[in-house]
Amino acid sequence: MTYTESLPYEIEKTARLLQISAKYTFANKIKCDIAHDEFVILDTLINNPGISQSDLSKLVLKGRSHTSKILASLEKKEYIIRTQGTKNGKMIYLMSITEKGLQLYNEVRGYLNDIIVHWETKFKNTTALISELRRIQDLIIENVGDISLE
Repeated sequence: MTYTESLPYEIEKTARLLQISAKYTFANKIKCDIAHDEFVILDTLINNPGISQSDLSKLVLKGRSHTSKILASLEKKEYIIRTQGTKNGKMIYLMSITEKGLQLYNEVRGYLNDIIVHWETKFKNTTALISELRRIQDLIIENVGDISLE
């Protein structure tokens, strides 16, 4: 068996296709001024209030500088506010969603729910599939260790 016929490559290829599809959807189907990466950041901020920029980078699998650029774009569009705070005696940025950002998030989330429901009808047991994918992620982290994206 070659690498391009292996399970890791098929997962990598599937993830890449899903990413391309998501970017296409945001660029061509959703009528708003937010990109896929920006929505992922908003979603993560909503589900992790008070998260630091460094921890946010780890959760969204982006480098700190890339995350910072996305946050700057969201801040310029007035979807988030960044404030300085401290954690363990160090200065950090804390992000919060504005009312405008929450409204946009809810609109986009409504559209994405239809897509999610559509995908879930294509699989017999999405809960089991997600569980198995998370198990693979844990195995990768166990084998590789803490993955730094910078």
